[in-house]
Formats: sequence, C-alpha cells, structure tokens
Amino acid sequence: METWVEKYRPKRLKDVVGNSSAVNTLVKWVEEWKRGKPEKKAILLYGPPGVGKTSVAYALANELGYDYIELNASDTRTYNIINRIVGSASTTSTLSQEAMGRKLIILDEVEGIHGKYDFGGLKALRNWIKKTEQPIILIANDPWALPREFRDLVLMVGFKKIPTRTIVKVLKEICMREGIKTSEKVLQIIATNANGDLRAAINDLQALAQGKETLEMYDIELLNLRDSQIKIFDVLIRILKTRYIGRALEAVQEAEEDPERILRWLVENVPKEYEKPEDLAKAFDYLSRADIFFGRIRRRQDWGLMRYAIDFMSAGVAISKKEKYSKFVKYGYPEIFVIYAKTKKLREQVDAIAEKIKEKLHCSKREAREIYFPLLEIVLQSEEGPKLAHELELTLEDIQFFVKDEKLSKEVYKKAKEIEKKNKKQLSIVEWSY
Repeated sequence: METWVEKYRPKRLKDVVGNSSAVNTLVKWVEEWKRGKPEKKAILLYGPPGVGKTSVAYALANELGYDYIELNASDTRTYNIINRIVGSASTTSTLSQEAMGRKLIILDEVEGIHGKYDFGGLKALRNWIKKTEQPIILIANDPWALPREFRDLVLMVGFKKIPTRTIVKVLKEICMREGIKTSEKVLQIIATNANGDLRAAINDLQALAQGKETLEMYDIELLNLRDSQIKIFDVLIRILKTRYIGRALEAVQEAEEDPERILRWLVENVPKEYEKPEDLAKAFDYLSRADIFFGRIRRRQDWGLMRYAIDFMSAGVAISKKEKYSKFVKYGYPEIFVIYAKTKKLREQVDAIAEKIKEKLHCSKREAREIYFPLLEIVLQSEEGPKLAHELELTLEDIQFFVKDEKLSKEVYKKAKEIEKKNKKQLSIVEWSY
C-alpha cells in the first residue's frame, strides 16, 4: 500500500508548500551550476522533520530533468562506500543529454555520518565536495552536529516549520482526491497536533481515514492526539523508519511516554514494519534484552539500568534492519480494549460486547476483553467472521468496533443477518413438520 506522503509528494517546485525563501535560494544555487561552478559546490538543507527538505530536492531534479542519485547517510557511512558511490557520481557526467550533463546527488540524514565510527565517511564526503563536478544536496535535521569546518564548506539553507493553515489546505486537498468527507475542525486538530510537520500530519490523516468514507471527531478522539508531546505513532515512525542511532534514541528520550509502554507498542508493531526474517530476529533480540532490563529495574529499583533498556529498544531496533522500509504501515494498539475505552461511549460499548462474550463463552468480562477482543479483531475479518458475528449476536456497531474498514464491516453484518434468517427459516420448517 502506497503512503499518501509518497503519493502526494510534489512533482514541481510550484507544488512545494512553505519555505519559499529557502526554495528560491536553492533554485539560485542550481542556476549558478548552469553557468559554471558556484562558490559553494554543495548545499545543506536543514530544519525539523517533515518541512519539505527532501521533497524540494526531488521536485527540483524532476523539474530540471536531472538524473539524480539518492543516498542515506544512515545506510552508507563508511569511507569506502561514500568514496565509491558519491565519488564516481560527482566527477562523471550523466548519461542523459537532456539534463545537460548534470547529475544531482542527494544525501539525506547527513548528520548521521559524523561520529567516532564515521569519521572516514565525513572525510571522504568533504574531499569529494571540494572536487565535485556535479551539484550535491545534503539534508539534515540538526546541522550543528556537524563540524564547523564542514559547515563552512557548504551553503546552509534553513527550513522552518510549516504553518498550520498551510497544512490544513494540504490535508483538505488530499481528502478531496481520496473522496473522504470531513470537517475543517477535524483537519485543524490534525494540523495543529503535527506542530509544523507536514509529513506527520499526512501520516496521521492516512492512519485515521484509510478505508473510511467519512472522518469524524470521534475518530480523532481514538487517536488520542496531544499538542504538547510526541505522539506514540511518531515515536514508532522515528524508530522503525530510520537506521540513524541518534534519531531513534531521541524518539524515546523526547517522548513523554513511559518507556516500558513504548516497548509494548514496539513489540506489537515491529512485525508489521519489518518483513525480512533476519531483520525481525535481530529486532526481537534487542526488544527481549530491553524487557530483561525493565524486569531488573522493577525488582531492584535500579533506575540507572533504564539507559540500557532504552538503547536496546530504540537504537537496537532501528539498526536491526539492513535498509529502511518505505511502505505505509498502519500501526496497531497493543492493548485495544484499554485504548478504545477512553470515552464514555466506548466504555459502554466495550462493556456491552464483553457481556455478550461472557454469556456465550462462559467467561469473565475481563477474560472477554483481554483474551477474546484481540481474537475477534482478526476472526471477524476472515471468512468465519459472519458466522462468529451471528453466534455472538453482534450489532453493526459491535462489528465496526473491531473492523475499521466500513465496507467490510457492513458486509460481515449483512452476511451474519443472512445466516440468522436462514436458521430461522430452517427452524420454522422443523416446527411445521411436527
């Protein structure tokens, strides 16, 4: 499934929203390359996540018809790799004649190549910037993590957070194209919560609206949005979508969430993100180590061990994958009944469904919530779903509690009613025969 971030990524510079001054500076710098070589052969686009740094680089290459090579510093941080890939690309011309011999080199997460173990990579990059024949665009969240002599070598262009009103306009356009009905107030809440991060806002919108025809305030409440802290979904994205150790560590350290609770979210969602068996095995090895340290912390009350648990669950999980997965993943709740019971209406619905399960399966309500709720979410979306819905006498609202796809939930309910009607007819025939 394609992410909406990729689907609606701007193809032209005029489609890029916000930071017009920074975009103009980038365009002028490229114009200097057309006339020869600029004083600064590399440009560093820096600023917070989700403000369009990478998108503007893609749009620029597309608009000018340049070939481009994209590298991620988190994946290519050794002297030999940068020397081989960046070096050869920066000193040779493109095969595309339409691009007038220019090849754009884009290096993301460039702050990831600075450190004790990556000094060779930074040295190689600095050397190639000095003698490059091709424009190099560097991208970073925190440029001050780079040495001053490196910063002096490049043209630094800062990107600012995207205004909330601008984010709302983008979200409104996406909803229109996706055929989703919603209100300005709902989009305003999503945009405000994103805190200037357009990518996060689009990801939130997709997580909320995927499979729906209408997006209500009720759906926003389920996401449990908060203005003052990093949402748990952002923490997951920052760990699971990067291989940069520093970024993964910051995700947990900056989140106003209990680290042990974040661990439970990771255990739930790592299998949804990581596809390769070796990536999964390594990730769960680090998660199990983190869990061991949390156990020691509880037993010994030794909070000094917390840093080891955080290292394993954040940096360990991030570097477990050989490369980043670009697919869209709809992250799931580790404790569905707790999260869904945030409002009075939901508490009543949870209790009503648990009561039905209790009567039918002869268990306690607690067992119904903790054991059978997660199973229902899976089974109701399978071929056995209608039969189970009929046996438990679930209403359409009950089914929609577990099945978020509006079309599928209605289909399950319809088939369940057909089973009920068929059974009643058979019962009538039996009674008539007597």
